[in-house]
Amino acid sequence: MSSQKFPRKKYETPMHPWKESRIKSERELIKKYGLKNHKEVWKAKTYLGKHREQARELLAKVGMSNPQIKKESDQLLLHLTRMGILSMGASLDDVLALDTETVLSRRLQTLVYLKGFSSTPYQARQLISHGHVALKGRKVTVPGYMVGKEEEGQIQYTIRSPLNEISHPARPKTDVYKTEMSAPVKTMVEEKPVATVAPKPETSSALTPPVMQPAASLAEVPQPPAAPPQEPAAKPAEEKPAKHPDKPKEHPKKEKKTEEGA
Repeated sequence: MSSQKFPRKKYETPMHPWKESRIKSERELIKKYGLKNHKEVWKAKTYLGKHREQARELLAKVGMSNPQIKKESDQLLLHLTRMGILSMGASLDDVLALDTETVLSRRLQTLVYLKGFSSTPYQARQLISHGHVALKGRKVTVPGYMVGKEEEGQIQYTIRSPLNEISHPARPKTDVYKTEMSAPVKTMVEEKPVATVAPKPETSSALTPPVMQPAASLAEVPQPPAAPPQEPAAKPAEEKPAKHPDKPKEHPKKEKKTEEGA
């Protein structure tokens, strides 16, 4: 008997705790789905094992005329279909073909990552534990919550979460976010006027090329007479150098006196 303080264990431990092949496969699942420890893998195996056991018991009683068998089979298939584990029209044989990854893919942590609300499965676990994810408008803080097919489209951020802003640094840079940010830039480039060069008017020479005359006709054309040779121009007269204006003029009388005295 369990109590509120010590709830009953929800998983079954493996029969052999130190089997190498099992430990290796479980570690790969932990790394792929961002799980915390091996217990979360054991929970998924226990959940799947119960339904597989029920399907085996029902398959063994299919030939009986008891209507309860058909009712239980329909209820099992309907439950797995609502949880998104099986598709519509599946049978009991499809239940036996399920594996552990089918159950792990329906966890809230996995769907938050696949829907693009986080960059990695580990970040998805952090966002759920910190209360940033809501399901049907209600905050859910359990990463291992099994999401039904109807609830899958109602995963969102909580109303008070700062991740609702597109520019938040912790928000993943998805392709939709990139297209929203690049759309205004693209329209601005498209609306920018492009300078157009007007075409040059076509001349008559381009449309009708000139007619070339034959060589004989060019020789018969009289050529203008040659111009007479021009006489060389006369050399200009040499100009006398002008007297310097500052040079004092010599007095003629003084020169005569000096000659007479001599």
